[in-house]
Amino acid sequence: MATKILLVEDSDTQLKFLKEGLEASGFEVETATNGSEAYKKVYSCTPDIVVSDIMMPAIDGYHLCRMIKNVEETKKIPVILLTILEKKIDGFWGKKAGAQLFLSKSIDIKELVSNINATVRRYPVPEEYKKALAAKEDLDNSAQTRLNSILNDLLMKSVFSNEFRNLSDFLNYERILVEKLFSLLSSFVEYHAAGIYFASPDDFAQNILYIDTLGRNLSKNLLSDINYDFFRKMEDHKTIKDSKFEVVRMLLGKELDYNFSDLTSKIIIPLVFDKKLIGGICFYTRQEVDYSSFKYFDIMISELLAIFKMKYQYTEKEFMSVLDGLTGLYNRRQFEIGLEQEHNRTKRHPSDFSLAILDIDFFKKVNDTYGHQYGDYVLKTVADLMKQSFRKTDLLYRYGGEELIMIMPETNIEGAIIPVQRLRRMVEEYDFEYNGVKAKVTVSIGLTMNYQKFATAADILKSADDALYEAKEGGRNRVVLHEQ
Repeated sequence: MATKILLVEDSDTQLKFLKEGLEASGFEVETATNGSEAYKKVYSCTPDIVVSDIMMPAIDGYHLCRMIKNVEETKKIPVILLTILEKKIDGFWGKKAGAQLFLSKSIDIKELVSNINATVRRYPVPEEYKKALAAKEDLDNSAQTRLNSILNDLLMKSVFSNEFRNLSDFLNYERILVEKLFSLLSSFVEYHAAGIYFASPDDFAQNILYIDTLGRNLSKNLLSDINYDFFRKMEDHKTIKDSKFEVVRMLLGKELDYNFSDLTSKIIIPLVFDKKLIGGICFYTRQEVDYSSFKYFDIMISELLAIFKMKYQYTEKEFMSVLDGLTGLYNRRQFEIGLEQEHNRTKRHPSDFSLAILDIDFFKKVNDTYGHQYGDYVLKTVADLMKQSFRKTDLLYRYGGEELIMIMPETNIEGAIIPVQRLRRMVEEYDFEYNGVKAKVTVSIGLTMNYQKFATAADILKSADDALYEAKEGGRNRVVLHEQ
């Protein structure tokens, strides 16, 4: 059976020349002199390929190609565009319209035949597909109606995407960004409650689900249930140690008697990039809603992912500037800032805080015996044990070398000794093993607090350092308290 070509050309001379040349090469050729006629003939003659001029009045070749590629019943039919245009942008636009090839009108007929044969071989149209297309011939396949629908859809997608992209100006202002996102999402998504969560590269950062109720006064129990339900889903991608919710806009007044079971439809979407959870969104409603059937759902998720990715990367950049790269603890510069801030805070609002300095015993010997990679492994492991031993409100630092520091706000010496001793025992009992080499490690710790006799933050640090010296001189693997 001969390959059927739909040839579209508004010039009678050019149309006759091409038709004769293609028929002489064994093709069956159906013709159309404009885009509107061609679109109807796609249904009536079900071609194997469309070869169309670009420069035509009203509906040009670009629009015809986009119309063919925009619907399921015709999208498999390959399209070759012929043109006198030679700029790169013209070829780019042709490809974006969905054309398989973009050829010059000055091409030799033999070369055109060769390209048509190669394209038909590469993109064959199944007979079943053509039969299904022919069966749809009686539908309203007005070219102008289809073109208007496509152009409106493209415009809507463009406007939709731009609305999200304009929010990138607020990446540094999380609460404003959240409010802007809810304002946008609520304009086209049905919900009674929605949530936005930005994940942080800081494991100690609090996990907050921002909830929008569209001004409805929902009960704390219901909001807590939404918070629990949402973060349970996030647990598939990241361990969530603790979480809370904040309501962005909720009016005071009579509390609505909604229960969690009343929210009959929901969707929870983790946003993941490079195998890392960077955030998530959720929608809950009392109506029967299939959120995934929303026309621009995929575009919405794509644009949200882009915003969340930029937000995460900005936060990560800021976060990494204050971290020690090996241990993941705050660096020495941040310790100096943190100690000064905590000292000043407790002077303005009298309260206790404790400070401990940890030194890994015989660390030089570990490096000399097992190598520096083993030493790095020990340092990082001790830092990880620190993170397990202390509260999220405690501040952990790498001061330098093998010295690590803990600041414990709102904690007196009696309260501080408990986690400090726990950490010392955890290190002592831990089985260190790297590249098959096992070792035992201990730590010495000096502990102090902001006693009244200390006039400056430097005095507090020195007292902890003195206590550490005593711990090392006293035999190591022990905690020594500064004596007031």
